[in-house]
Amino acid sequence: MSKYLIVGQGLAGTLLAFSLLEKGEEVLIADDYNHASASQVAAGMWNPVTFKRLAASWLAKEMLEEMNVTFRKLEEKLQASFFHTVPVARIFNSIQDANFWDEKSDHPEVGRFLSARSNKSVQENFDSPFGNSEVNECGWLNVPLFRGASKNYFIQHGNFIEDAVHESEVEFLESSVVWKGRTFDKLILCNGIGVNQWKGLENLDLIPNHGQVLDLKIEHLEIDAIVNFGQFLLPFGNEKFRLGATYNWNEVPDEPTDEAKDSLLAELNQRLDKTIIVESHQTGFRPTTRDRRPIIGFAKENERLGVFGGLGSKGVLLAPYFSKLFSAVLTEGAPIPKEVSTARF
Repeated sequence: MSKYLIVGQGLAGTLLAFSLLEKGEEVLIADDYNHASASQVAAGMWNPVTFKRLAASWLAKEMLEEMNVTFRKLEEKLQASFFHTVPVARIFNSIQDANFWDEKSDHPEVGRFLSARSNKSVQENFDSPFGNSEVNECGWLNVPLFRGASKNYFIQHGNFIEDAVHESEVEFLESSVVWKGRTFDKLILCNGIGVNQWKGLENLDLIPNHGQVLDLKIEHLEIDAIVNFGQFLLPFGNEKFRLGATYNWNEVPDEPTDEAKDSLLAELNQRLDKTIIVESHQTGFRPTTRDRRPIIGFAKENERLGVFGGLGSKGVLLAPYFSKLFSAVLTEGAPIPKEVSTARF
């Protein structure tokens, strides 16, 4: 049995912890929640299709299978309902878009996800002269509820401490890691942006992608799908919705901006003639990479320091599959695929 210190209780850290605990390992998660993480504001949507090319996402079949199994098991373990399947209705911008959808529906790799059915509630409420069609096997994870229920579980079982872990406080020895008088076999960074500031991880191509979302009340609107029209509109029920998201690779303030708010609402108002009330405006950083692949592995010349991150905007789909893979690397010596390895940097 080994003992792991996991830094960060976002999707990556939470799911890696559960995977290691399931294997009988000892785990302590440390997080002080004092940063604008993606998990704090994420809509938690998953969609196995990339709309730009209408292609199936990388490893879509395998990741969907692992995601469904993982979150259903965790709902039962945590006695909470946070995993919701719901289609995505894609509004077409032109007749060419609609024809391209029909063409792609015949392709075996992506066709299983593309429905010929249009969503009636979306067609009735949104300006969509060219129609819409649904993507199957989509949905959303209530990330704050999942994190909160997981945190309570970890606290009850002695697996969580609310504290920050700074590199200056960590001592890496030949056969162990020491932090504030506690000894571990390995330290695993799952705390998003900033991990490439640790010694041996400087070359990681980890980029903060700034995103902003709005929580809305839209009077007299009831839809039974996530609507995609360039932005997304996610229905929570009771006339509550989340609208997003912006993507900004540039250096921006760690706070919401009026420019982003106005841009999001302008696109929605073009499609929807309803009274819209903004109830909150939130922001966070998605830790992502230029090749859009996660990061799994260890620091250069330090096998005691591991990293799991770079999940980007597809975290809900990626995290279950790769947390299970990384737990096998840690406990069984399984190989790390080159597509996600730290070695690729």
